[in-house]
Amino acid sequence: MAGNKTSYIIVTRRQVFCLLAAFVAATLSGCGFHLRGSEALPAEMSVTYIQSGKPFSTLVDDFAEALRARGAKVTETIEDATAVLRIQENDRERDVLSVNTSGKVLEYELRQTIRFAVATAENLPLVESQTVTMSRAYLYKSTDVLGSEREKEAVRSTLQKNLVNMAMLRIAAAARQGTRH
Repeated sequence: MAGNKTSYIIVTRRQVFCLLAAFVAATLSGCGFHLRGSEALPAEMSVTYIQSGKPFSTLVDDFAEALRARGAKVTETIEDATAVLRIQENDRERDVLSVNTSGKVLEYELRQTIRFAVATAENLPLVESQTVTMSRAYLYKSTDVLGSEREKEAVRSTLQKNLVNMAMLRIAAAARQGTRH
């Protein structure tokens, strides 16, 4: 037994973490995973004008922010644009989901539907008209009307940002479809 030497490999937590992180990154990149906001837009959308019946709405602001996050420039004039994102519809609804035994509202559902299309500056369609709908519920407390109103606005804002992200994913998917043909 005198000639039998045992060697041990000492691995630190940091090395294990680094190996695990490298493995996860390699796995995710291999399956086509992309971080939100990293999907490529059609090249024609490099300078985009957003056309809406309400040009100063939060929906226009959210679309502009999402376009900029994906590398597009948003222009205030249609003449400078290489593409036009048309917001054709923006419907917001609120429905009662539940009431207590006294008939007072306990929970609401917010629903928003947007319809949009994208065309080149020459009015050639890049993305045909698409409709995206989402809904979210929130609790309503009649004893805290101001707090419930703030919660409603926070839910509505998050809902709208999620809708815009879904729209951006559809635009990116249309861009990928266009490059395959």
